[in-house]
Amino acid sequence: MKTLKWIKGALFGCAILMLGACNNASEPMGKGEAQFEITDASIDDANIKSVVVTIADIKVNGNSLPGFTKQTIDLKAYFDGNTKVLGMGEFDAGTYENLVLALDLDNDANGNSPGCYVLNQNNTKYKLKSSTTGTTEIHLNKSWKVEKNTKTSMIMDFDLRKAIRYSDDPSVGYSFVSDINLQTAIQVVAKAKTGTIKGSYQEDTNSNADKIIVYAYKKGAFNATTETQPQGVDNILFANARGSAEVKESLSGNLYTLAFLEEGEYELHFAAYTRDTSTGRYHFEALLQSETKCFIYYQRDHISFKKD
Repeated sequence: MKTLKWIKGALFGCAILMLGACNNASEPMGKGEAQFEITDASIDDANIKSVVVTIADIKVNGNSLPGFTKQTIDLKAYFDGNTKVLGMGEFDAGTYENLVLALDLDNDANGNSPGCYVLNQNNTKYKLKSSTTGTTEIHLNKSWKVEKNTKTSMIMDFDLRKAIRYSDDPSVGYSFVSDINLQTAIQVVAKAKTGTIKGSYQEDTNSNADKIIVYAYKKGAFNATTETQPQGVDNILFANARGSAEVKESLSGNLYTLAFLEEGEYELHFAAYTRDTSTGRYHFEALLQSETKCFIYYQRDHISFKKD
């Protein structure tokens, strides 16, 4: 393991981008619209060029989304707050408890095989398998509302680093994580009740890191001992993070975007990774010292910070 120097994290010109929110005391009558969008978070494997999934169906309370058509998309094309609109439907105004994302593992939208796969930098496809064959259903159990005469946008945030695991078997390559971990790898949030942190990370000294990832945790939820150790059968690091993003070099500095965070108080934790040149995978090396905490309020258009 490399010896990494401490880094002091600073945020410059951070912005919170919020949309309006409704808060009705009683259930309204009438109808409203619900739009479903998908986005993704970073993955720690430089050899992965694309992560392609075929969405066969979206079900709300057991019923298929009206007018939905089968779609094949590259999740890696939608990050840093970018989303892909999957479909929209009209619903009775009220509260909904169940949302199901059905993936076709075998065939894509054009009938080609496979339906879900990882594409590496050499353009080799590795079929993503699950505990089931054909179609696998991911149950995203979260309460959400459709307001009368209003369009509600629901974001399905697909955290690729929690959803896909690496296999030492070269004939397999990659697979989906266990069913229960796959469900928790996708967060469902109401877009109007989320915010986006845009930050800049400044190094006082060179960290020697090949990549830096920032993780957002609800205040008090971060435990360095457990979060930096592989957890469960799928060996997931930083398993309880509510969001993550790569710190990317640009002409404006080392920038990152943490999108679709729900209202609350967050801690940001930065981690250094080094790249294994033989496999292309990034391996966690050390936490980097930072001095930031974040507060997100969906009813306000600002964000505040305080030192640890």
